[in-house]
Amino acid sequence: MKSLGFSQFLKQSIPGTIFAIGVSSLLINLSTSVIQSGVAVYLKIVLGVAVSTIGLIEAIVECIANTIKIFSGVISDYLRKRKLLMVVGFVLLTISKPLMAISKGIISIFVARTIDRIGNGIQASPRDALISDSAPTELKGACYGLRQSLAVIGSTLGGMFGMLVMKLSNDNFQFLFLLATIPAVLATLILVFFVKEKPIDGCKSSKRKIRLHDIKSLGKRFWLLMIVVAVFMLARFGEFFISLHACENLNMKKTHIFIITIIFNLFTTLSAFPTGKLSDRMDRIKLLCFGFAVLFCADLCIGYANHVLWIFLGAAFWGIQRGIVDSMFSILVSSFSPKEFRGTGFGVYYIVVSISTFLATTFAGFISAYFGEAASFGSGAVICLLSMLILSLLRRTLNSF
Repeated sequence: MKSLGFSQFLKQSIPGTIFAIGVSSLLINLSTSVIQSGVAVYLKIVLGVAVSTIGLIEAIVECIANTIKIFSGVISDYLRKRKLLMVVGFVLLTISKPLMAISKGIISIFVARTIDRIGNGIQASPRDALISDSAPTELKGACYGLRQSLAVIGSTLGGMFGMLVMKLSNDNFQFLFLLATIPAVLATLILVFFVKEKPIDGCKSSKRKIRLHDIKSLGKRFWLLMIVVAVFMLARFGEFFISLHACENLNMKKTHIFIITIIFNLFTTLSAFPTGKLSDRMDRIKLLCFGFAVLFCADLCIGYANHVLWIFLGAAFWGIQRGIVDSMFSILVSSFSPKEFRGTGFGVYYIVVSISTFLATTFAGFISAYFGEAASFGSGAVICLLSMLILSLLRRTLNSF
């Protein structure tokens, strides 16, 4: 078979719906990245909120988002309408941006962040299930990788946008948050007009009953994968701790925190699509284990940093592992879940991520408050080693068919 060039490969192989989802993800992530990059520093430096409180707030809102993902996944299986839920989620994500702009206290910011994360939770599981429904089997890894790469390009542009606006507006966070509304509106319009949904193969009825027994139908390999996810995500607390560490301990300027976001997202973009495409041809468990090892290196670089250049290197490693691990987890969840329960499978995956992320972010917040931000990255490195050991022990079972 004659090999195709990159652009020719994309045109001939990947469905237009995948591209449309990817572009809408790019724009919504551009908008969301502006908020996530600046909110922790805004709370800490402008409003004087304690690091432990910031960690708790972020843990709560992320927990809410990921809890909602299981319900949206189950509902999308029931309705057989993934796109409808995605639109609802995008509308809430859009509304949250101007609310952040007018918020000047911790309570109003918490409410705006909660709406933002609810919107993210509603759209995530149906989006991942819709990609699986639309992707050719032999290109599933490439489709997930492409979607993630485009999404992270949006986050990278968001970091650049945030840095530029902060510089031109003399660190005006409210103005920055207001401008973030524009790409969110465009993302919603693209989703509405260009994403096409097709019937799920092998599913005759337009609706199906919601049954608790469906969770049991996900299978042994799926649940073993969830054990790996649960342990690993304890090591991956919020990326905002990197910015806090750089500002608090290495005297990085507020305007420059977006450089970390740019580096992190750039390397996520560079790793996601190639890894996804590569996974269509080689052992995905090996790739996943490699991603775990890269996070271990990131933790060491950031935790022991004595200069901002080490922070930048650690952010690059953090981005690489994000591109590898998120792609592999999505592909494996899709592969291990029966097609009629894909939304449910992604919902369960996100609830596991929710619990682990809540624990990880809360724990990292308290470690940072009492021992410094560097100590939280040291604890993450230890958990990375544990997750690599567990994955190695389960590798044979996970690879069985």
